[in-house]
Amino acid sequence: MKKISLAIIAPVCILAATSLVGCHSSMGPAGTDDLDVNIDTRGATISFWTGFGTAVNEVLTPIIEDFEQLTGITVEYESKGGYSNLQTAINLSATKKQYANVAVGYPDHFAGYINSNIQLRLDGLIRSDKNRTMVKTDEEGYEVDADGIRKLDYDNFYSDYTLENENLEFDEEGNPYVLGLPFNKSSEVMVYNAQFFDWVATQDSLKNNIFVPKTWAEVKSVGLAVNSFFATKGVYGKMLYSDGNTYPKAEDAPEGTTLVLDATGVPSADDFRLLSYDSTENLFITLVRQFGGTYTELDKTTNGRGYAAFNDAAYKDKTLAAMAMYRDLGDNKIVGIPSTFGESLYCSTPFKKGQSLLNVGSTGGLGNAVGGFDVKAAPIPQNEKLPNTKYVISQGTNLALFNKGTDKEKVAAWKLMVYLSQQVNGKFAAGTGYFPTCDIALNSDAYQEYLEDSFSGKELLQQEAAVINNTTYADAANGWNRFVDCAFRGSSAIRIEVGYIPGYILTGEIGNDQQILDDVYSKITDYVRS
Repeated sequence: MKKISLAIIAPVCILAATSLVGCHSSMGPAGTDDLDVNIDTRGATISFWTGFGTAVNEVLTPIIEDFEQLTGITVEYESKGGYSNLQTAINLSATKKQYANVAVGYPDHFAGYINSNIQLRLDGLIRSDKNRTMVKTDEEGYEVDADGIRKLDYDNFYSDYTLENENLEFDEEGNPYVLGLPFNKSSEVMVYNAQFFDWVATQDSLKNNIFVPKTWAEVKSVGLAVNSFFATKGVYGKMLYSDGNTYPKAEDAPEGTTLVLDATGVPSADDFRLLSYDSTENLFITLVRQFGGTYTELDKTTNGRGYAAFNDAAYKDKTLAAMAMYRDLGDNKIVGIPSTFGESLYCSTPFKKGQSLLNVGSTGGLGNAVGGFDVKAAPIPQNEKLPNTKYVISQGTNLALFNKGTDKEKVAAWKLMVYLSQQVNGKFAAGTGYFPTCDIALNSDAYQEYLEDSFSGKELLQQEAAVINNTTYADAANGWNRFVDCAFRGSSAIRIEVGYIPGYILTGEIGNDQQILDDVYSKITDYVRS
């Protein structure tokens, strides 16, 4: 394998990224029905692009090297230094066919690639892969071909993860094509200051009112209780110790007491919120779902055109109910977003400073929440009024196969996709903190060993998030749904605009909630039904 390249591509405006997608077969990219999966791929050279950073590449690079040793296929791997840079690099290379054989990407990235006719439909390969010649079994008892690669078991992928690849392009009858395979998956969890909440659990006067909340109603009740307790004890700007008293400095605390909360970085009540939320886009979209609303809709009968739906007459009452709940929490100074604390993107720094005790963020960035106190993970808050409809967003990229090279190179690229998405996905997930894509990966030796291992700090927090994903979020029987909204022309523009809504609610700069929705719709008129 050639040395990993960390290429940085300057972002530019690419029109194709927001062009029409969800098109019918006569307009769409090529299929893969004519590819012979049993062709000899040894000696082939293929390229693979991602947007991963150093930490993920340290895990992925040896996995690719193992693939090369097994198959005799050379993989020229490049990380483009971020997903946006990756998307830009592919779009810039589309006309000259200088893009990779395989790349990771989000559904809205795929939308542009499909429109440019550079991405291949995978349906043909998925069907023909069932007939790939197997010659032996591997260490875990799976049949493999002469190169040591297993067949793809498409039905083994979690449907939460395959759906987003099946809502990008459709045939004349509205049946979906498959445009990608799941690879690195994450979600959101709520981390909490366990040092504080574990101490509260030992205090009879507090434990019934202050605890880690599971619902938005509990977020409010706990938030009011914490605000009252902090005001009574004069916590702001001081240090709370295990004797229940506050002190300006650690040396002022009595001998034998232990630190519960360092609030020296929280000058006043205006600087504190019980719960902070990293992604304002995810916050709004998730709340709409949790309150039974509809964020966007895809019309498969009209070339897959998509629309904003959250302010449509049929759905806006539920959207307004979600916004009213959040406004109430904001008015009571219980919730905050990055801008609340003077941050631009995340709330991990305010959380570590004690400006919040709970923070909802991506499982892919849990290490940023680890500071000078014990941190644990819990499921995100839900709407108690719809207990059987618990929503948490699913995130992460998928693998795409591009229309590049000879049949031999395309099949070699397909083998890499099968290998990464399923065969070694458990090993990749265990090393990176991402979630397995399928039962095969979940039950792999590497991932099961990871779940049973003992960790501390960042690794322990990632392990807790993995358990939440595998036991709570995956439990559809108890009403949990890991959701993804369909990508289409304009879906990225809609997502950007709704990301401003939580801030509008908290600051009151626009007006009431209906005025906020109308204002947002006025900015995305191309994606609003006439």
